[in-house]
Amino acid sequence: MKKHLYGICLILLMLAGCVFLEGVDQPTSAKAGEEMTITMHNRIDVADGGRSNVRLIIGFLAPKSWAAAANSNITYTTNSYGNGKMVLVPSNVIAANGKNWPESLKERFGMGGNYMTDQLEWVVFWTEQTYNVPQGVKENIDVKIVLKAGPENMQFKTGYFLGTSSDGLSDVFGSNNVYKSQFKDCFMITDGTGDLIDFCNPAIAAVTPGMATDNDFLTLSFDPDVVETALNGVGNIYLCAKGYTTNGQVLDVCAQTDATKLKKYTGNKSAITFWPRAFFNMQDGQALEKIEYFFTDATGTIKVGYSNTANPFVYTFKCQ
Repeated sequence: MKKHLYGICLILLMLAGCVFLEGVDQPTSAKAGEEMTITMHNRIDVADGGRSNVRLIIGFLAPKSWAAAANSNITYTTNSYGNGKMVLVPSNVIAANGKNWPESLKERFGMGGNYMTDQLEWVVFWTEQTYNVPQGVKENIDVKIVLKAGPENMQFKTGYFLGTSSDGLSDVFGSNNVYKSQFKDCFMITDGTGDLIDFCNPAIAAVTPGMATDNDFLTLSFDPDVVETALNGVGNIYLCAKGYTTNGQVLDVCAQTDATKLKKYTGNKSAITFWPRAFFNMQDGQALEKIEYFFTDATGTIKVGYSNTANPFVYTFKCQ
């Protein structure tokens, strides 16, 4: 019986059409609102009796705000099969477990270590035409992704996928044969609007509303459960902040008092709501450009800042 099963497994493995994601060329950063070019270097090796009516499939991670499905131009070049265009995989095409390709890639590979994953998505394209690929074909395929960045300053970890329509996300032949994925380090978008949206690091602090003036109430929240911080288990948490005015003055409020103490609201989460003009004791004619802040303990000696470091969190005021 074992010998019979081994024979079946060997035959299935020989029937696999292997794909290889050899590497991805991407810039280290890009400017908001501008196009960038990313190149995926791929290879296929058909070791069985060939494939009929097959399409190459690629996927990549992108912020939802980019609307990458509508703002991308995907093309490919090959040695033997010519060049062509890639189009969105229809949402009704099933990849695995009754789910379409974007949902299946999220389930199978996750979001590459990014945080705030509800704001990211897998975008999946396949070749506009199908191909008949005979046994023994070994083909290099470069896929060029021309993608327009959104308007916001941000950083996120990019991710890529390579597969085929004939094998989908099936593990019958072994996942190392029929599809590949690759995740890279943080990719930054600069020269955009607003404060940095950071998908790479845990969001232990949040500000509501996202856009406000110094005459609006702000709520700053602290969540030590996202990642272990030096303030875990210390008791009361306080706000230590500096306000920077439009004429270059710095207003410092860093005393541990009832006015700066955060209030717990769910589990270990806590928050403080304040009116910036009163909090910083501002005078008529003064206007705040931004605030920098930390969360501290009752002694003020322990400070937790951006990405759980010694750098302050930054909030920039702006009109809606």
